[in-house]
Amino acid sequence: MEGRGSGAVPHAAGALRRVFGSAWFIGLLATLATAVGSGVPSYWNDEAATLRLARLPVADMLAFVQEKDAVHVVYALLVHGWIAVFGESEVAVRAPSAIAVGVATAGVVVLVRELGQPRAAVVAAVVFVVLPRTSFNGTEARSYALTTALVTWAAVWALRAGRDRGAGRWTVFAVLTGLAAATFVYALLLVPAFVALALLHGRVDRRRLVALAVAVAAAVVIAAPVLVTAASQGSQVGWLAHQPVNAWTVLVEPFAAQAWWLAALLTTIVVVVGVRRARRPWAAHRRTVLVLALWLLLPGAVLVLGSLLVTPAYTPRYLSTSTPAAAVVVGLAVAGVRRTVTWVLLAAMVLAASPALVTMRTPLGKPAGTDLRGMARTLQHEARPGDGFLLADRGTVSLRPRVALAAYPDAFAGLDDVAYRGSYRTTGSYSDRLVGTAALRDRLRSEQRVWLVVPDAGDPELRDALRATGFTPAHREHVSGAEITLWTR
Repeated sequence: MEGRGSGAVPHAAGALRRVFGSAWFIGLLATLATAVGSGVPSYWNDEAATLRLARLPVADMLAFVQEKDAVHVVYALLVHGWIAVFGESEVAVRAPSAIAVGVATAGVVVLVRELGQPRAAVVAAVVFVVLPRTSFNGTEARSYALTTALVTWAAVWALRAGRDRGAGRWTVFAVLTGLAAATFVYALLLVPAFVALALLHGRVDRRRLVALAVAVAAAVVIAAPVLVTAASQGSQVGWLAHQPVNAWTVLVEPFAAQAWWLAALLTTIVVVVGVRRARRPWAAHRRTVLVLALWLLLPGAVLVLGSLLVTPAYTPRYLSTSTPAAAVVVGLAVAGVRRTVTWVLLAAMVLAASPALVTMRTPLGKPAGTDLRGMARTLQHEARPGDGFLLADRGTVSLRPRVALAAYPDAFAGLDDVAYRGSYRTTGSYSDRLVGTAALRDRLRSEQRVWLVVPDAGDPELRDALRATGFTPAHREHVSGAEITLWTR
């Protein structure tokens, strides 16, 4: 009896270590850490576009993406089903992205462990979670976190398939890669890294080469409907022409966002610790380093060169799918030093990332700094049933107050949308059709109270229309990015 009892404690301790050290437990922690504060920021323009697409009935959605945003249809279908069950609160709508961060984190742990670096796995997972780009994607209702999860697990299955001839593993790799490309077309730029991972970490023979070629072809076929439709919609990314391509936007912003100090710290760790103090670990993983180099550098190189030589195709968030590789590089470097130094460096990285992680969870933590929720709530709380409203819809898209109607439609229930002429569903864009100046003045003559919301830069035409129909300003408020005025007569 004594012998059995004494053996039970080590057995239980080992079981606990296995649970708390499992990739999926670490992924769950990553999801929870990412979700904290995710409901604090107001929606912004890109998320409003997600909601407008996801709210459509499936048939209408599929018709809409024939004209615009075919590249987002996979994610929109997911959100369509999700909001039908969980609603449209900021926490609910952003939750799939937080879950995707957890899934991607689990994939990072599994990948690094299967590469033979269990100690580096946990370090890489922590680095991945605290990267500002990862955290931003995980608190936003867009497809980047989901795509990152898909490509991370595609890498895992590429490694497994390269080591085993089983057709099932190649099938899983093909499906994950195809779904990743259908969710975000530039995920195809990672295929060379996956090919290298499969070939360099497995035995190369004719059967494996054939299986690999078939799997890549199958992935392209899976993504083909989106790829073909999106190819005809190149004009919708004309805004990329205004995206700067420079050292900051290529080397810092894709991974560290505005936290240049974090980027400097990570670079220093990799260069100083990884090269000078851990040469043998790097030398023992030359093949892994080659794969990571392809994963980390190739997408950026293609998009930057394409933007400079062919047509604008680059914005920093397009490199989100390379964040796992960046985290693994740091993990391998840090894992090559003494355990005490590893924990000190890890703590320093978390501390350096903290200001950015906190800032993006403030009410104005999303790009543009416009408080769409503040606009909507002001009218919801202060407008009377039957009041009219005019939301400016000119200028930079992310600064247009009318986006508040797309993001928070319930706040405008019972009010009269004075300028409305037709739904965005029939426009091939996310903008409703609005009446012209003459028709607007005719409609204003039947109103007694109208709430005007204009950006900080103003909208003289709407003010002139109100004055011309006998209105005068009676009450004015300001929220970030907009001025809200009640006009009466």
